[in-house]
Amino acid sequence: MTVVPEFEFKNKLRNLGFSLPRGNIVERASDYTGNFPAVAKISSDKITHKSELGALIVDIKSPEELDQSITILKNKFPGEQIYVEEMAKRGIEIIVGLLKDEKFGKLILLGLGGFYSELLKDVTFKKLPIDRNDAVDMINELKYKSIFSGYRGLKTSTEIVINILLKVSETLKDEDFSQIDFNPIFLYQDSYIIVDAKMMV
Repeated sequence: MTVVPEFEFKNKLRNLGFSLPRGNIVERASDYTGNFPAVAKISSDKITHKSELGALIVDIKSPEELDQSITILKNKFPGEQIYVEEMAKRGIEIIVGLLKDEKFGKLILLGLGGFYSELLKDVTFKKLPIDRNDAVDMINELKYKSIFSGYRGLKTSTEIVINILLKVSETLKDEDFSQIDFNPIFLYQDSYIIVDAKMMV
């Protein structure tokens, strides 16, 4: 399996109308066009688990800190591209994914994201493409769907989740992929942002 570099995949998603943090490839801190705090990461066709490999530095608060972070990443991963983007405000976390199954074909996945995806393993699948009724069913199949009504002061709506699922199905169902992960997606009261996006072919 080959990983599509994150910057390349996120540009594609942005062009398809998905909501993502603003970011760009940099050589030095002055190349960065977004706001702080920021996240610096390696954008590579070889690296899938950035956090585990130290290919990700978060909560960068200034150009000086960004310069230091870029130096660290360059020394650790020589020759790789460095992608810097705005650090998204935390929201209710979900994971949406696509995968190609030998038996069932292309499937779409919905589950609770971030920390909860490992702890609760609360996920559901449907065969692509899906319609609105399928998207509603996927939400209702989650054991902890009540989180969408509000959690620790964070609020969102199931309508946002439905729209994300339908857009992912419609715009990516014909792509040649083995797996696509959006984990996490942060949900807000009337919007969302895809924080991490990974495509493997």
